[in-house]
Parts: sequence; C-alpha cells; structure tokens
Amino acid sequence: MTQDALIVTVADSGNPAQGGASLDDFLRALEGVSQAMRLMVEHLGDRETTTGQPPAWVREQSQLQIITLKDGSLAAELSHAPPPGKQLPPDNLGPRAFEAIKDWDGTEQSTLPKHVTECLYETRSRLGENARLYLGNHTNHKLIEVRRRDRPSHARPDSETALLSGWLKEVNWDKGTAQLHDYGGDYIKLRFTAEMGDEMLRLATQHVQVRGQGRFNNNDEWTTVHVEELTETTSWSKPFNLDAMLNDANPKVFDPDNLVTASEPFDVDEFLRGIYAARELGREDPPE
Repeated sequence: MTQDALIVTVADSGNPAQGGASLDDFLRALEGVSQAMRLMVEHLGDRETTTGQPPAWVREQSQLQIITLKDGSLAAELSHAPPPGKQLPPDNLGPRAFEAIKDWDGTEQSTLPKHVTECLYETRSRLGENARLYLGNHTNHKLIEVRRRDRPSHARPDSETALLSGWLKEVNWDKGTAQLHDYGGDYIKLRFTAEMGDEMLRLATQHVQVRGQGRFNNNDEWTTVHVEELTETTSWSKPFNLDAMLNDANPKVFDPDNLVTASEPFDVDEFLRGIYAARELGREDPPE
C-alpha cells in the first residue's frame, strides 16, 4: 500500500495557490515539521525529550524525504523514509508518528502530545509576518493552517521536586526508563541515567522510594520523573520480619534522656476520652 504524503505548504497570503513565499520560511517550515516528527517518535517510544543529539533509533525512525515539489506556493510532499536496508524494531514508531502528524486537525487539544503541537506552533511563529503555513494530505483532501502562537503559554514550572514510593517495575537499562507502580496498579514513568542503571536493575520489582525532578500535566499528574536518588523501603502490606528487625544495622533504640514531652500541661483523662469516643464512632454502622 502506498503511503499517503504529508503536504507542507508555505504561502505569502491566505490563499496557498498564490506565490511569493520566502525560501527561508519554507526551509524553516520543513525543519519544524522534521522536529515535530522526531518529538512524536520519542513520545511513542516512551523517551523523555532532552537537549542534544537524539539517539540513533530516534533519528532512524523519524527521517523524512521530499517526494514531490508543487507549483505555485512553496509546497512539498513528504514521506517517511527510514534508512534503506536498516532493520528497524517491529513497533513501527516512525510510520505511527508520521500518520499522527499527517492526520492532525490543527487544534491544541488534539491527539498529538502538547509538546508536539507546541513545536508546530513555534515553527509558524518563526516564519515571516505575512507567511502562511499549511499541512495537508491527499486522503482527506484537507488543508490545515498552522496558526501563529502570539500569546505566551502559561505553563507550569519546568521541573518540580518529587518524593515518591511504590514498586519499581519495567526497568529498561538501554532506554533508561522504568515505571513506579502504586497499590492501585497506576504508575509513573521514570527516567534514569546510565550511572544509576545497575542500582535500578538491582531494585527492580522491589518497593522503593524515589527522589527526583519531574513535571505535572494539566490534570496535576506526574508525567515523567528523572530519578536522582533511589532507596529500598518496606511496604506497609509486607509481613513483619523479625529477623530483619533484630539484624538492623541502624536500629531505633529507645533513649529515655531524649524523650519528647508536652510543652504545656494537658488533661490526660480528657485526652483518653477523646480516643475512646473516636473508637466508638468507628464501630457504628455506616448510614444507608
């Protein structure tokens, strides 16, 4: 089956059939679409976008080529073009990313991840004041104008400190990714450096505490957390281990000289009555 092309058009007016577009704007548009393609492949491959050179598997699966140049405005038909003769993984990240961008409806709240739409909007903002940028394809015979992002985005801080606990699972040493699962089966994506790879593998499937930096999405949920410190902990659901307590290298020793006392006098009987009342309330049957 022949792959439908992504049509990238740069025009100098609201009518893409008219000419006069800048060659520099056209090159910036192609560069921006290529960047969006790379970001989409990283998203599908569960890789957190970072600065610097992307790994080879991202570059190989995000390559595009020009198959046709059109008359009138500066327009090109692009297709996905992985390196010839290169054996790629069977997950089809490149074709899936290409189809997602090709079928984009032009809106911010779409099927594309937010950072991919931001890349496309930013591409339009880098073009000349009178330039117009369009994306389209032959299948749906549509032409979507990529709008300029004039108003600043009120985004969350780039990074926030995270302190999380859960079960460490799905550790992938090659990609530097893992998942931290909670009691309900939900999980948070983790990223770790090569220096932490051995420790991540050692504690895989264990209950751990993670310290790091991460970001929230619009639903106040962690997206990806970059692990800075990993500590093995004990889950509340794990049975009590007497041997572990007796052989603890750093036991909690009772020290009568360091007791924490109340700074103000209080009524012990009133304090106990409050506890007993709370217990009785907990025994009552819940309302119908």
